[in-house]
Amino acid sequence: MSETPQDSETEQPASDDDVQEATGEEQPAVDDKTMELAAAEQVDMAMRQVLANQLGENIDAEGVPDYYDVFDWDPNPTATDYYAMALRNPYAFAVTFLPSMTSWRDAPRVVDDAEEGGDQTKFEKELETVVRKQDLWHYASRTDMLAGIGTFGVLVLEFDDIEQGQVGKGEKGDGFGSEVDNPQSLQGLKPFSRESVEDVRLGGPGSGRWGKPVEYQLDLGDENDEEFGIERKGPDTMWVHHSRVIHVHSDQLLDDNLRGIPRQQPVYNNIVDIEKSLGSAGELAYRASAWGININIDKDFDVEEGSDQLREHLARWQSGLENVLRTHGADQVKSLGGEDIDPSLVTNPNIEAISAQTGIPQSVLKGNESGERATTQDLKEWYGKVQERREQFVTPTIVRAIIDRLIKYDVLPTPRGGPSSYSVRWDPLHELSADDLAGIQKTRAEMLNKWTGGRPDDYFSREQQRKIIEDGEFPSEMNEIEETFVDEGSEEVQAQFEELQGEVGEAIADGGTEDKD
Repeated sequence: MSETPQDSETEQPASDDDVQEATGEEQPAVDDKTMELAAAEQVDMAMRQVLANQLGENIDAEGVPDYYDVFDWDPNPTATDYYAMALRNPYAFAVTFLPSMTSWRDAPRVVDDAEEGGDQTKFEKELETVVRKQDLWHYASRTDMLAGIGTFGVLVLEFDDIEQGQVGKGEKGDGFGSEVDNPQSLQGLKPFSRESVEDVRLGGPGSGRWGKPVEYQLDLGDENDEEFGIERKGPDTMWVHHSRVIHVHSDQLLDDNLRGIPRQQPVYNNIVDIEKSLGSAGELAYRASAWGININIDKDFDVEEGSDQLREHLARWQSGLENVLRTHGADQVKSLGGEDIDPSLVTNPNIEAISAQTGIPQSVLKGNESGERATTQDLKEWYGKVQERREQFVTPTIVRAIIDRLIKYDVLPTPRGGPSSYSVRWDPLHELSADDLAGIQKTRAEMLNKWTGGRPDDYFSREQQRKIIEDGEFPSEMNEIEETFVDEGSEEVQAQFEELQGEVGEAIADGGTEDKD
């Protein structure tokens, strides 16, 4: 297993000289024995400035404003902006949370590689107990969701090596600020978004954690506590040692191993444009519904004598206090109606752009206009992307990171084959309908018949044919069958065999079969 950013088997305790600030205004002095690690936030701002210049953010020599000003786009949205947008805009919500929600629709199955005869090993039994008692995958999925709001999120593990009443403020060697020390069990978990991480200290050269987090300063408060009358005991902020933290970066990493790209960032301008379009359409619709009237006064009407009375009557009628409009003195009455607004001319191209960037099908983002569910093909493509995300991101970054940490501190027993000798498996997301399954089986039967030249009974038993057609399961003696075809000396038959191998492979993949071993 590849080493995750948040842990290292060869790490050594970091001294004060080895610790550098990753965020914050003040930086430690640099001498011959230490190498300065540039402040992450300052580097980030510098990179953003360079990119902004390339995008034409600055006003040109002729004083013409750039398109970020013209279109009212924020060149530097923060995690706060992403969080607020995700909670209020349906497309931002989907972009930020849907990949995580779909990935964790089913919990992973963790299997000891040394499992024999289907009996649970000690490792599997105790992991199952921890998962059940601490709701482990629930907190893991929440951390995954929070990590995508900004550049990263963290999951804090509460071990029982911290005695009650000795939590302190998380300073070095105190409570959460100390390294995990011979715990007996996991007591709880707490996820935090980038918004709640005030500072991160990175290790310097020679510390064993060069460029990796050493400590995290967490904001334990909540701006909504006062509104709901919640009072919290203990410190407002706390330093937490890295051994108690699972660091989860947002999905896509570039040149930074700790901070990924916020999920909304590539499509934030599109989401803002959708927000503005829907908001303006709603405002115009409201104004159109609150229509007024235009009244031309008859030339023979005595305005001085009856205008006040007419004005009062019209006001009462418009406010609904009178349901009859008296037009005495009026020569002509016209309704000032509004125009219909169609925001889809703006929103649809932006939804297409969001779909292309994120890989979330449009039918999943907005649903079909007829109210039907997303098409089978769209769901298959989306679920394929999610399955890839599960295997390449969720498994190593979250699932294995948590389990490895629990094994390292003996909260879980080591699997029989060693600390990494276990597998993480996910159930298929796509459930085939009866029509889908019938179509796949028909394709398999046609392929089998074509492959054998219309003589499947000459090469396979009826039971083998049934398994091929129904389950996509080929017999283990396929190599012998291939040699039989080759021995016939027909290049055409050999070509058919190779072609059919690829076609059958595609059919099996479409069938959603999985390895059951």
